[in-house]
Amino acid sequence: MVKVGFIGLGNMGEGMALNLVRAGIPLTVRDVRPEPVARLTAAGAAAASSNYALGQACEIVCIAVFDEEQVRRSCLAVGEDPGLLAGLSAGGIVCIHSTIPTSLSRELAEIAAPRGIQILDVPMTGGGEVAAREGTLTFFVGGEASAFERCQPAFEAMARNVFHMGALGAGAAAKIMSNFLAISNTIVVREGLRLGRGFGIAEERLLEIVNSGGVGSSWVSNNWQRIREQESHYTTGKAGMVAMASKDLHLAQILARETNTAMPVLDFLIAEALPDLNANSLTR
Repeated sequence: MVKVGFIGLGNMGEGMALNLVRAGIPLTVRDVRPEPVARLTAAGAAAASSNYALGQACEIVCIAVFDEEQVRRSCLAVGEDPGLLAGLSAGGIVCIHSTIPTSLSRELAEIAAPRGIQILDVPMTGGGEVAAREGTLTFFVGGEASAFERCQPAFEAMARNVFHMGALGAGAAAKIMSNFLAISNTIVVREGLRLGRGFGIAEERLLEIVNSGGVGSSWVSNNWQRIREQESHYTTGKAGMVAMASKDLHLAQILARETNTAMPVLDFLIAEALPDLNANSLTR
């Protein structure tokens, strides 16, 4: 059976990695925090002392870290750690679950190709850390079909739906679009509830009315309490959730500029809504 590695055991990564262990897939993990590593090793995974060492032990490696910089630091040399790409052998595959610019996927692919290593962008959606634990995520995959097929058993252990979107970068583009829709809807629901509270109507009553079949209902409104609970238990707190939303909206803006796509609502959200989010939270 193919040996899999997992870097990044945060809100999403820990549940994803646990599902790999449950599927009987040999797994080696790495995180800067000892607590999730301990939980995964107790469940049956091995632990690596560095990204390089993890690469040496694995054929397929999943990365689920916060942002572009953390993905780069996982793959490339940092200090005494030569990095994941230096540790992987020819035929290795790196699956990037983090939402990153399409340009970074292409950059890493250029570095990896001479070593015979392939890169897939595999961002996920589907309901946050609850879906990650339950194995019901949706993956958008960009990259070579042959690499996608080799990774299918690992993907199916972590996700209910897996879509091969096309060439490298297509998965990230699909996820950036999906995140724009989700975050903008979150902002709209948040402001609608705020308006109702201003008139003295309880939030619970407003959600009951909206979700009873009204045309304004959505996945966000139906899962508002779940989103609030995730925000309150997020590894880096409410500020971390807001930072994630900000990152994703700015990635959408970058992609819009690269493709000459007019996105006036996106531009307005970044200019007007993000300052309010930063001062409060996603759900207040």
